[in-house]
Amino acid sequence: MDKLSSAVLELPLLEGAISSGIVTTEGLSGGPPSADLTYVLESARSAISFAVALDKKSIAPYFTKEDRHFLEKEMIKANALASGIALHLSNFLNNKGHNSVPVAANLVYRDGEGDKASYQPTDEVYPDLAHRYLAVRSGLGHLGKSGNLITPEHGASVILGAVVSEAELVPTPPLPAQDNYCDECKLCLASCVSGFMDFDSETCVTLGGHEYTYSARNNFARCDLVCSGYTGLSKKGKWSTWSPGRFELPEKDEDLSAAYESITSAYSKWPETPGGRLFFYTDDKLRVSCAHCQLICDPDPEVRKARMTMLKNSGVVMQTENGALEALSPKEAKQRLENMSPERRALYEDYE
Repeated sequence: MDKLSSAVLELPLLEGAISSGIVTTEGLSGGPPSADLTYVLESARSAISFAVALDKKSIAPYFTKEDRHFLEKEMIKANALASGIALHLSNFLNNKGHNSVPVAANLVYRDGEGDKASYQPTDEVYPDLAHRYLAVRSGLGHLGKSGNLITPEHGASVILGAVVSEAELVPTPPLPAQDNYCDECKLCLASCVSGFMDFDSETCVTLGGHEYTYSARNNFARCDLVCSGYTGLSKKGKWSTWSPGRFELPEKDEDLSAAYESITSAYSKWPETPGGRLFFYTDDKLRVSCAHCQLICDPDPEVRKARMTMLKNSGVVMQTENGALEALSPKEAKQRLENMSPERRALYEDYE
């Protein structure tokens, strides 16, 4: 098993991952349901976790509102690469007589959760496996206050993949807790306009005797409405995500369902924006428009501060009648809104 363990750690690195690790069912014991390897493979004994990095050169243009497509293409490519590596690694193990299952990087949810027919906007849906739990326990990184996996060299700007196997592989140790660079700078929180993270409360998970904490979460629909591009204006209106939506999210989670319905209805009438990828919840394409909490987090605190400054100075995104997105100053954006017909203006903000 030592030789096989070395091989499965090397394969992801040969195919484009930046790091890899192994965790066993014992190493995840005591964890939440999304850390249960047997959900995807009843005979599971171990999992190989690995990380694919985003090109850091795509992040600054994204935060300054100069270029959205570079980052979006990086996201799509990294997700495809991670899922492809998982498939190849699974085939490698299966061919050696060890039943194994690849776990896609994203957009796979537990049976009965997340399917279009039954999905409700305020449902909390969970993946087959939470990649970050496998990754933190196998030594790829730490959990930051945001709840994102943060890696020593690339911060949170990574996409994770995994393979679950019945092979009795040799686990790799988690990173020392004292090496966690998260200093709770709160820039992930400052860059989020959704109110999804609750820094006043904590979520605590135990994985194989190791305890991990991160910020509590409010309703998942908050993140969905912003990260999926339906809305994205900061509270003071000085900057925005890459979404031209200016709808305010209700303070109370119980009011989200009604807001979700009206906001997504307006969104469906926007002219189509270039780019994106097909998404199974709706007939619309999903476009990268936020991910701020992930992209702002770098091991270097000065880089984090610089990215937050870029975001604050990036302006407010507006959409032209042909669907293009452009960043304007708050003053220019306000003037453009005032020049819109009431019918068109109501597609982007609460306006009567």
